[in-house]
Parts: sequence; structure tokens; C-alpha cells
Amino acid sequence: MVIGPVARDTASADFFDGTRGGLFLLRRRRSTGEYLDPRSVPPPGDEADWEYVPARGGGRVVTWATVHSRKEDRPEAVRTVVGIVELDEGPWWWCRLDDVDPDADLADLRVQVEFVPSGPEPEDEMVPVFRPARLEHSESGSAR
Repeated sequence: MVIGPVARDTASADFFDGTRGGLFLLRRRRSTGEYLDPRSVPPPGDEADWEYVPARGGGRVVTWATVHSRKEDRPEAVRTVVGIVELDEGPWWWCRLDDVDPDADLADLRVQVEFVPSGPEPEDEMVPVFRPARLEHSESGSAR
């Protein structure tokens, strides 16, 4: 399933500056520390209390579905997994889930963000997709 191409506008420019640099930026309220979806818009007069901060990039699958589609040049159906990921910071993000089995139970699967081009042109934005997280092992062999 092709994502885009996606083009920025003034409201999304900061977010896409982050994705180009390999960062998933979230909005955060300075006064409370609350993390918000990057698409959140500060109320008029409250802009100074909001900032973009890099997310850790991890999360867990909350729900998912498999989208079936066909391409003109391929007779077989293309199966794409899409879902909602709860980011480690709290907000939920709708996304494509790559490198997962469309028939598997993905509930609570740990995932990590990666950025892929939304189209073939240089001006097409980099967009976040999520893949299963790689487990890191300590010297004792236990997963962290």
C-alpha cells in the first residue's frame, strides 16, 4: 500500500522537518509535561506553552487491520497492515505496520518507528511507519 506522496503545509512543516532528520516529534505542554499528538494545535494565546520534542520512537500496537488492494500490474491481492500504535509517551498514532504477518495476533506488539519516503520525488515527505522492535540483550542475555 502506497502511503502518499505527502506534501507539507505550514501546520505540518515542523513535524516533517523532524521526519527528514529521523525524529518523530510530539507536541508537549511545558506547564504540565503532557505529550500530545503532533497534529494538536495550541489554543490562541497559549502557543508559548507548547513545544515540539523528539519521541523515543517506540510503542505498542493497540489495534490493527489488514487492507486488501490490487495493482493493475499484479493479479494477486496486496495485503497491507495498518494500525494504531500507543507511543511510549502516551499519544496514539495511526500508521502502517511493516514487516508483520497479516494473519498474526499483533496485540501489544512492541514496535519502533522508521521513516520511509512517501513518494518518488525529493520533495515528497518522509513519513513514520512502525516495525517490530528489535530486542536488545544485556550481557546476561536478558532482554531489555
